[in-house]
Amino acid sequence: MRTFLLSMAVVLSLPAWLQAADRSRPGAPHLFPHDVLVYGRVDDATELKRVAAESSMGKLLNDPKLKPLASDLYGAGAELFAQISERVGVSLDELLSIPEGEVAFALLPFSNQPESDENDSPETRGDSPEAIRARIEQRRRRNAMVGAIAIMETGDRSHLLKNMLDRLADTLINQGYASNDQEVFDTQITGFRAPRVSQPGIEYCQRDGVTIFGVGEGVVSEAVTRWQGKEASKSLAQNEDFAAVMGPCVGAEETQPQVTFFVNPYGFAERFIKSGGGGAALVWPIIEDLGFNKLKGIGGSFFSGGEVFDGIMHVHVLVQTPRDGFFSVLRPATGDINPPKWVPNDISSYTTLYWDVPNTYDGLGRILDRFQGEDALERRVEKPLQDAAEVDMRSDIIEQLTGRVTLCRWFEPPARLNSQSQLVGFEVKDAAKAAEVIEKLAKTNDRVIREDEGNVVVYSFGRVGNADSFPANLRRPQPRVALLGNQILYCDSVQLLQRAIRANGGAVPRLTGVVEYDLIASEVGGKLDGQPPFLFSFTRNQEMLRQFYEMAASPGTKEALRRGADSNPAAAKLAEIMDRHELPPFDSLSKYFAPTGSFAYDSPTGIHYTSFTLKSGE
Repeated sequence: MRTFLLSMAVVLSLPAWLQAADRSRPGAPHLFPHDVLVYGRVDDATELKRVAAESSMGKLLNDPKLKPLASDLYGAGAELFAQISERVGVSLDELLSIPEGEVAFALLPFSNQPESDENDSPETRGDSPEAIRARIEQRRRRNAMVGAIAIMETGDRSHLLKNMLDRLADTLINQGYASNDQEVFDTQITGFRAPRVSQPGIEYCQRDGVTIFGVGEGVVSEAVTRWQGKEASKSLAQNEDFAAVMGPCVGAEETQPQVTFFVNPYGFAERFIKSGGGGAALVWPIIEDLGFNKLKGIGGSFFSGGEVFDGIMHVHVLVQTPRDGFFSVLRPATGDINPPKWVPNDISSYTTLYWDVPNTYDGLGRILDRFQGEDALERRVEKPLQDAAEVDMRSDIIEQLTGRVTLCRWFEPPARLNSQSQLVGFEVKDAAKAAEVIEKLAKTNDRVIREDEGNVVVYSFGRVGNADSFPANLRRPQPRVALLGNQILYCDSVQLLQRAIRANGGAVPRLTGVVEYDLIASEVGGKLDGQPPFLFSFTRNQEMLRQFYEMAASPGTKEALRRGADSNPAAAKLAEIMDRHELPPFDSLSKYFAPTGSFAYDSPTGIHYTSFTLKSGE
């Protein structure tokens, strides 16, 4: 009841983000049907282009040192697009100029396709067993289909989109579609009925500088009717789950978002699994029994153009209470988000997560019992582990974990496609007990070798891949497990593990105290507004840029492009451009990239996640 009242309050106080940029007509949520499966909306394409130009990436591409290269890359893209522009009816420049206001789309349950067999295939006609089976299979395929609707404000660029739609109309007629035009409230709707009932119809219209396109007969006419305020069925704006998801995502900022999205996972799964036939359809009762229907929606919003942040994204996962069945494993916890001593100062990203491991383990056991019979975890995990290593899964592992997991990423030089290495730390309650368990597990595998680093116990797992066949231009992973204080560390890079050990001892500077990190942590504290987070993350975007920069500048990359030029026109053009331009110094580009922070917390209605990037100080 509480969730229902909250949803209705949000719906009845419809904010500006539900309306169109042009207030003379309803926004997309008022024109789209109630039961959308997937939805996405750009509030104002013109404003989004302006904001993008003023963003860090926009400023980077307009930097005088990089602009000639960016212009040549765009020109190459326009040349490649010219090969299909005759078929689509517009050039690349014209295509990008078409949206001038609201742009939105949605995938819909395909429920309004007529059942008539007028254009049906001969094998589905009659009363023979074969014809009946064919009709059942045809109905199953039809029920699995998804319709679509899209709205685009084009203003005085409507004629360009009309050129594209005219080309599409010619193609449909050539493929056997029949004209099915109609007029609704003085709006001419161009429609095409598919040659078979198992295929969707297509229709579109243009009205007051707005183009509406639909897959599925009646989709566009319903939207036009809602535009007139005459449609009796509910719109997306009246969907309680949609309102409950979007409320925390949109109301979290003072300005309205440039982009919003919503997904109905349960509706999507129901659509495809129930109509899958055979074994797929039998799975659905099990999924429902696990309570998957409690996942009511996933939605989000994106804001940009503020004074402090280059961009902010909110995502909300709406979960109905109580969280049982499948969602019994959704058990976040809270704790200190500051990095442990072993996190070095030059990592590219740092993430820490808290989880209620014992309750999650128990929830997982209850789920497996439904599929594998009673005591499934004991039979399939706990007893084999006890027999192989004399390790009790619950007391020696699950109950020894504090629930804190820390993940660090670092780019191991030199720059390669897989230069990014990672280190994961699991905090334990008793380090001595953890050492005993690790030693027992290590003895069960002949490939595990003890290779201590000083007084730190380290286990290696041998080489990954054959030394002769492993590509020379890729980093060879070096998996290691170490016990550092009260942390069990898993790492795929010896260099990163060594840096973590030295940072823990104070020989390498630590992330704590780094200005960028402190700035992100303080902003997170301000945006949490008293909510205890179970996840916190810090990312250096400059370090990610550095990897791509060094790869682009390396002779090996240019040589690879030249080798591919003979068989790939795009590679040939790119190789030509890269030979013509020298990349500017990295420092002149990195100034445009500020760090990113993110956090997540558990709320009464579900999980809320926020990510933000600060404005650069260039």
